[in-house]
Amino acid sequence: MENLVTKEYKDLISRKLFLQREIDKLPVGYISKKTIKGKIQFYLQRREGNKVIGTYIKCEDVDLVSEGIDKHKMYIEELSGIDSRLAQLEQAATLIDKDLYCHLLLYKLSYRMDELDTTERQVCSSFGSAMNSIEGVAVSMETQNDIEKWKRGDKSFLSVFEDTLRRYRNTKKSVIIRLRIMWSDRMSIRNNEVYR
Repeated sequence: MENLVTKEYKDLISRKLFLQREIDKLPVGYISKKTIKGKIQFYLQRREGNKVIGTYIKCEDVDLVSEGIDKHKMYIEELSGIDSRLAQLEQAATLIDKDLYCHLLLYKLSYRMDELDTTERQVCSSFGSAMNSIEGVAVSMETQNDIEKWKRGDKSFLSVFEDTLRRYRNTKKSVIIRLRIMWSDRMSIRNNEVYR
């Protein structure tokens, strides 16, 4: 059961990430048709704040832009469904096994890190090193090597994170305990918001 929940959760997260990338590439708005000096011209209209912005569309591109607008709407709708299903799986995980919920939470918190390009990974790594220096925390050679593997794309961020926690706490149980504390803090915050 846990494997099925985890697999579906990871598949949905992957699909969500794909949709978010595609949505960013697709046109937003609607197509308007105007007659200017006796010629029919098409514009992609979209709202930005209080303004309506129009971008000229060549006649031969109208169908392609129209398909892009339709796909954008479809992807937004699918994304909403995915978010609902992810929330259902998280709720189910809390009932099935808190360790499962913790695993899903870890995945949710880390999956975007693997989507960063090489430059962004370098920036994140530099920031992390700076924070460690400020806090006076020494990074072990194993962790530094794992971070280098992540920067090259040879290791997932989640693996680096879990391995580092295991090294510093010696057991996976302490990772689970810390995540359970995070989870129970999160749930108490949610409950407080509900009863206000």
